[in-house]
Amino acid sequence: MQTNWKKTTITFIFIDDGDHPVKIALQNAISTPEATQIADFGATLATLTGLTFRTATVSTQSTVA
Repeated sequence: MQTNWKKTTITFIFIDDGDHPVKIALQNAISTPEATQIADFGATLATLTGLTFRTATVSTQSTVA
């Protein structure tokens, strides 16, 4: 059996001025992003949006054939 990568989704969680969570989800990311890539991109999004970067979740979908 073979595993075929389909897509990777990265969900970034930010906090606004009122301590409310804000989610930004990016689909079709690379198959195996490194932690430093995710942290750097989260910091870039924080700079662009003015929000505070809190965490990110990576979800990968594959098919088994």
